[in-house]
Parts: sequence; structure tokens; C-alpha cells
Amino acid sequence: MRVRPILYLLIVTLLFQLTHAYETERVVLVIVDGLRYSEGLGDEAHDYVPRMAEMADQGAIVGDFRNDGYTYTSRAIPAIWCGAWTDINSFSDPDCGGSPNNYTELPTVFEYYRRQLSRPAIDCVYTIKALCPWKASFHPEFGPDYWPLYHSVGSTDQDVWHETEQIIASQSPHFLLMYLADVDHAGHSGIWNDYLQAIVTADNIVGELWETIQANPDYQDKTTLLVTNDHGRHDYNFSGHGDNCDGCRHIQLLAIGPDIYPGLVSDIPRVIPDVAPTIGELLGFTTEYASGTAMMELIDEFVAIEPTSTRPVAELIVFPNPSNQGTNIDFMLPVSGDVDLRIYDLMGREVRNLLSASLEAGPNSFSWNGTDEDGRTLPSGTYLIRLETETSLLFWKMAIIK
Repeated sequence: MRVRPILYLLIVTLLFQLTHAYETERVVLVIVDGLRYSEGLGDEAHDYVPRMAEMADQGAIVGDFRNDGYTYTSRAIPAIWCGAWTDINSFSDPDCGGSPNNYTELPTVFEYYRRQLSRPAIDCVYTIKALCPWKASFHPEFGPDYWPLYHSVGSTDQDVWHETEQIIASQSPHFLLMYLADVDHAGHSGIWNDYLQAIVTADNIVGELWETIQANPDYQDKTTLLVTNDHGRHDYNFSGHGDNCDGCRHIQLLAIGPDIYPGLVSDIPRVIPDVAPTIGELLGFTTEYASGTAMMELIDEFVAIEPTSTRPVAELIVFPNPSNQGTNIDFMLPVSGDVDLRIYDLMGREVRNLLSASLEAGPNSFSWNGTDEDGRTLPSGTYLIRLETETSLLFWKMAIIK
């Protein structure tokens, strides 16, 4: 079976389009500073985060989500922004009266989003307490022309939430980051009850945020919400953080939205640089300087089925996904005939022809070790598996992580 040239071009075009075929049109990211996993979603009773726990039943969580670098705010927050651990530089910030301020060496998720999708600043908003917020990068390919619109107001998480609520109602940005700092501040106070109350407040804000999203027609059923932390707290003294203890490293990642597997608890280890590439995957931009990879295991694999006859279509299953050692590709043929199985990258380029043969009807299984035609191991990233049979043309998105 051979694909005609015109059909091949259509398929390559379709392969590229499929990479962004999500229902998600908007992404909201919430960072709760300094929430230890044991008081968050890691608490089986969910005493202090009942609303996030309820949302997790409708969305997905990563059970082993970690800060894999510096477990303090001034380095971990930029790692979330950049999708990588980045150097931090200082400059005289005219927006802060010429006071010293920090900026990232690597471009941020804000800059990727605005530059690649040609979005105005009003469509990319960052809400935070009233202070001089750290800035994005001066990278020559990105820089201030692509920074977010900073809204720095109030002195509490509630103030930040009320500002965010107004922005959603009046501006409807497609990408919004809300930073909640009070949990960390209360933890540093050393007063246990204040720390717990700050968690309860943050949990209520996240719950109200999701309700607001679902009540707004610009956001309803087309918004993915991600909630995470920059670091945890010492497992031997909740008032501090900053070392390699499990309490500092083990944090949470909650995802909920139209493209997120409902009720999933993923056991695939992930780290905070994976947040920015995941946002890029959902909104349709790349994070080329990031070291992290998109958390494809949280996202429904997109399968495109194009029947080529009135007979039953084939069935395709790919697992594990993501994979770091090898992938099983199982498919069921309703009728005997020619089968073509290939791997493409996100630019629609063929990287491996796995199978071109005539097969009998019934179940078939094929193993792929993540290499190209020359036996070279493919880099981490998202790839598309294409299966053409006598009755159907199917695509399945998968991720390779190293």
C-alpha cells in the first residue's frame, strides 16, 4: 500500500495540526508558595485542601512531583516560568523607581506565548502582591516586548484573588498566572495554626477560581487550570525550607480542564521545569530553551480516525505513554489487508517506518524502542504514530522522556 503524493502532503499538514487539536483555549496557572505536600494533596484526609481534592477527582494529579533544584522561592519560581533552572541577574528597574530587581537569563513562558502566538500584553497577565515583581528575560530573541502585564496589588492572597477575579471578568486573558505567597509567609512565622489557615485560604481561592472559570462563557469548558508550588518545607521543622529533605522537594501538581484525564493519579515522576512545556503543549507554542517536557500523561491522547470505507475502523492503543525505555503499539484490524505504521515528529517529518506489510484481521502488537531509521535514540519530545489500514487512518500522540 502506497500513499499518493497529494494525500501524503495532506497527512503531513494534518500531523502538524493535530499537535494543537485541544479543546483548551486558555490556561490559568496558580503557584501556592511554600505548601508542603503533607499538608496539601499528600494528606489523605485532605483536611486543609478539600476543594483542591474535590477538583482532583475531576482532573489529574502527579503523585511524585518535585522541586529538583533549589528549594527556595527566588530560584524555583523562575524555574517554573522558564521550564528550566536558569541564572538570575540583577538590573536597575525603571518600573520600580530604579531600584535593583532580578530578571531571568532564559526566556519565560510568557515570552514564548506572546512572541510565538503574537499576543498582546493584555492577553498574558501575572497577578501578585503589591511589590516590585521579578521580571522576565532580556533574551535577544524575546525580552521586554514579550513580558506579561504585571498586576501587583494588595498585601494578602485575598487581595490578589480579587484582582485576578476582576481581570478575568474585564480582560479574559488567554494565559494568566496567579501567585499566592501567604502560605510561605505564614510558615516562616513558625505559628502552626497560621500556616494551616493560610493553606485553607489558598484552597478556598483555588476553588472559587475554578467556579469563576466555569461560570464565565469565555473560559467555561475551554480552560485548563494548573496548581503547583515552588517548594515545600522542612520535614523536621515546618518554619523553614531550602535543603534536600523530602519535605522541601516533594510538592504538588493539580491539573483540571477539558483535555485532562479525569480522576488520574499519575505515578510518573515529574519536576517543576515540566510545567512551562505543558502549558505550551496545550496552547500551541514551543519552549525551545526549556529542559522540561510536556506532561503528556495528564493529557488525553488525541486520536484522529478517518474511515476510508464503510467497513469497521481499526483500533489503536499505545502504552506506556510517556515512555523512557520502549513503547508497545497494539492495534486491532477488522479486516485483512495492507498496513502502514510510521512515526513522525511535530514538524510532520517521518522519523521511522515501523511496518509496511499485509496482515490478517485480528489483534497485532508491535514494539518500538524509540529510535529512528538509523538506530539513533530520539530526543525527548512529542511524536505522532500514524497507522493506515484498509479501512481507516489513525494518529496517536505520544511522548518520549529521558
